[in-house]
Amino acid sequence: MNTRKTTNDLIYEAMRADINSLKLKPGEKISEARMAKKYNVSRAPVRDAIRRLQQDKLVLVKPQIGTIVAPVSLEKARDICQVRLLLEPYAAEIAAKRITDEDIEKLDKQFALLSSLDNKWEVKEKCIYETDSILHQMIWRLCGNKEIYQIIDGYQDEVHRIRQSTLKLANRAVPSEVEMRKIYQALRNKDPLAAREAMYEHILNLMIAVEGVLAEEK
Repeated sequence: MNTRKTTNDLIYEAMRADINSLKLKPGEKISEARMAKKYNVSRAPVRDAIRRLQQDKLVLVKPQIGTIVAPVSLEKARDICQVRLLLEPYAAEIAAKRITDEDIEKLDKQFALLSSLDNKWEVKEKCIYETDSILHQMIWRLCGNKEIYQIIDGYQDEVHRIRQSTLKLANRAVPSEVEMRKIYQALRNKDPLAAREAMYEHILNLMIAVEGVLAEEK
C-alpha cells in the first residue's frame, strides 16, 4: 500500500498548521498567488487545500471578498463543550469496559512521564496537553463508535485555535492533571461508572471556564 503524501496533501497540511498556530490569523484574506509563491507550487494544490480547509470550516469563501480564515468564537467553544458533555462521558464508560492491558501500559508510561516533570512547568504544560490528547483519543477509539470519534475529533482544530487566540481562556483551560488522573485511574481499574463521572467533571469544568470568559467579555 502506497502511503506517500501528494503535493496536495502537503500543502493542505502546511496551511492547516499555519491556521491552527495563528500564523494565518482569523479574518485574514488568503491569496492563492501568495500561498503558491510561499510554498513554491502552482495554484492548483493551493486551490485544493482551500477546498479541503473549507470542508474543515477553517476558511470561508465569500463572494466579492475571496477566501478568509474563519473567525474564532467563544460561543462556538461553549457549544462544542455541550456536545462533548453529552458524548464523552458515555465514551469513557464504554472505554473502561474495553480497555486492554496494552492500553493501560501506554497510559502508565505517559502519566509516569508527566510526574517526572513536576519541577519543569513549561515542559510539563506541553506534556499535560499531550497527555490529555492521548487520553481522549484512546477513549474515542475504545468506545467503538466511529460517529462519536468523527464528531469529537472534528472539533480539535477549532478548539486549538480558540485556545490559542483567547489568552484568558488559554490561562484557564489548561487540562487539570487531577481530573485527568481521575479518568486514568477509572480506566486502569476498569470502572465504567467512575470513568463516566470523571469525564463529565473534566468537560464540565472546561465549559465553566469558557462561560466565565464569555461573561467577562459581555
